[in-house]
Amino acid sequence: MHLRSAAPSIAVAIGVFVIAAACTPGDSLDSISTATTATSTTEVPTTTEPSTSTTEAPTTTDTEPAAPQLSAAELGTGGDVLFPGLGNRGHDALHYSIDLDLTGEELAATATITLQATEALDTFHLDLVGMTVDAITVDGEPAPFERDERELIIFPSSPLAAGDEFEVVVAYRGTPAPLDDAAGPFALGWQTRPWGTFVASEPTGAATWFPGNDHPTDKATFDIDITVPEGVAAAAPGRLVAQDTGPDGATTYRWASEHPMATYLVSVATGPFSITSDPGPDGVEIRHAVLTSREVELLADLESTIPILEWMTDRFGPYPFDTYGVLTIPDSIPFALENQTLSLFGADFIDFGGDFADQIEVHELAHHWFGNLVSPAQWQDIWLNEGFATWAEYAWAEEQGFGDFDELATEAPFFGEMGPLREVTPTTLFDAKVYFRGGLGVEALRRTVGDAVFDEIVQAWLTRHADSAATTDDFLTIVDEIGGDEAGALMRSWIDDPEMPPLPPRP
Repeated sequence: MHLRSAAPSIAVAIGVFVIAAACTPGDSLDSISTATTATSTTEVPTTTEPSTSTTEAPTTTDTEPAAPQLSAAELGTGGDVLFPGLGNRGHDALHYSIDLDLTGEELAATATITLQATEALDTFHLDLVGMTVDAITVDGEPAPFERDERELIIFPSSPLAAGDEFEVVVAYRGTPAPLDDAAGPFALGWQTRPWGTFVASEPTGAATWFPGNDHPTDKATFDIDITVPEGVAAAAPGRLVAQDTGPDGATTYRWASEHPMATYLVSVATGPFSITSDPGPDGVEIRHAVLTSREVELLADLESTIPILEWMTDRFGPYPFDTYGVLTIPDSIPFALENQTLSLFGADFIDFGGDFADQIEVHELAHHWFGNLVSPAQWQDIWLNEGFATWAEYAWAEEQGFGDFDELATEAPFFGEMGPLREVTPTTLFDAKVYFRGGLGVEALRRTVGDAVFDEIVQAWLTRHADSAATTDDFLTIVDEIGGDEAGALMRSWIDDPEMPPLPPRP
């Protein structure tokens, strides 16, 4: 994510806002970080209304699983230090097939999710905010359920053993509402505008529009079908594999992503877009979704995408996915976001033009290696996403002759305190230090070990943890192993010292 504000005397203005969101409208992210899952002790309702019931769940006459089961509180937490209410234990999501119909007054949707039990389960949780759930089946059998804030609690008709693969189908409907919070500059999740819709979920908004295991440690593949009225286009991650128009003029766009994806990176956009497709380097499809009314102008501004992608692959290795492109929406939004294979920009971001707009795209494209290919195993490790993306944009800017790491090191404290990188809270997740201290720490490592060893460290990080998630300590293990004691000590000082260390001189 790239957030903006004015920045005097820095060659390229980069801004950082504090972001906060909520588990329900009006609540703060801190409510997610401290919430526990209520244990139901009455008969499970099969109604579509959220339940605060305290009576017993239905019993089953089937054989009880032999292995001990996780408690209700354990099932409803993904184990994140900052946001324990995000994600769920007991199962691993393998694939989502999401069918969205936007032709009516409200969204009508079905999510078909393939899961694998990692524990013996007679109940399990998914994350879903709002919406009305009409029915759930598990392996074709109706399953009672109840709601508790973000938790969609499901009771399969038969217990599941550890290792079992099973299919959950959730039929739901409603008007998705973004998570709002007065402490943040924008809402999170599904956004509805007069011109259409878009999604910006990092870190907690994916559950506003589909049920899932909403934590970056549980990646899965996705197929997304979006049916929209005549004259409306629909974009999503991956490849457009089908586009079918019915007799009423409504069109279903079918998008498929064969690469695992964290839930916060899944996106949908509908509106007055033209979707383009062009060959890119190494077989990568370059596909943009731009405003039809400004197609020629915006595509001209985006001609730098391929040179930027080539620059990036020279440094980080092959682009990790099959497609890449930019979605431009009519809104003026205070951020750009690295939704997987389809980075989100307000059209005004692109309107900056020239080197500044290109630098923002460098940042978002770099996230496809740092954040999308390798995601944070804990949200407190967000600096690994933003630090490497900031390093990439400044390395690119230096080559263009208008950015400077040494100047950034001098000016960064202008944006606020530059304390330890892991000392973030739910409301300071995108503070300036995460970007600037993180990016300067990466540059300090490069200057200390030299380009060859630095490249080896980066490649080890990207290959060992590809399509997965990892922590700061995982990164330090690689630095110690390849860079040696001096590099490890330096990196720890940049991550953990109370004050930001000085940037080493250029070699």
